[in-house]
Amino acid sequence: MQLSRDLKNKVLQLLYCWRYPRDIVYSLLKIGYWSSTWRLYGTPVIFVHPKAKLKIGKNWIACSDPKYNSLGVNQKVTIKAIKPLACISIGDDVGMSGVSISCFEQVTIGSRTLLGSGCVITDNDAHSIHPDFRTDPRYVPSKPVHIGENVFIGARAIILKGVTIGEGAVVGAGAVVVRDVPAMAIVGGNPAKVIGDVRDPKFNPEPPAVVG
Repeated sequence: MQLSRDLKNKVLQLLYCWRYPRDIVYSLLKIGYWSSTWRLYGTPVIFVHPKAKLKIGKNWIACSDPKYNSLGVNQKVTIKAIKPLACISIGDDVGMSGVSISCFEQVTIGSRTLLGSGCVITDNDAHSIHPDFRTDPRYVPSKPVHIGENVFIGARAIILKGVTIGEGAVVGAGAVVVRDVPAMAIVGGNPAKVIGDVRDPKFNPEPPAVVG
């Protein structure tokens, strides 16, 4: 007999709650608040400039421990709101594994979005392209990144500055996204291009029949 969803969630919460003291202390120190709905598998790396903002919704899952992800993770979840007035906003029910988020201006991640192992999201170039200015932070280009709700971003994908990803879109593993992605589109490659639509029946086969 299968457990109901509510009962299953309660069991999972009981199994997790021994981590609460660590989560509370770390979250209050690094973010300034904590939610009992969050699940931190391994301790993430979080830096928020005193004049920047990090907003995280309910049911956030941040996996920084390789044993909790089928592909493993090469690094801890890393979230950095680096400059004054930078704003990172993460909606409800967002899951991420070994993800890097770097924000100079604005990074928005919609609810129910999943970020695959080792993907990178950055609204800036980290340094100037021209060699004469690479050590001068005044010459670092940046532009906001917006990721819609119900998006799936595959392992090792890279989302670069100025990109908007529409609701329900899928970004293939290893893709490098340099331009906007339409809602419900599937993109892949470097640079990423539209290669399909998530509503195509071939991507949504009928579930297998239950025997017995």
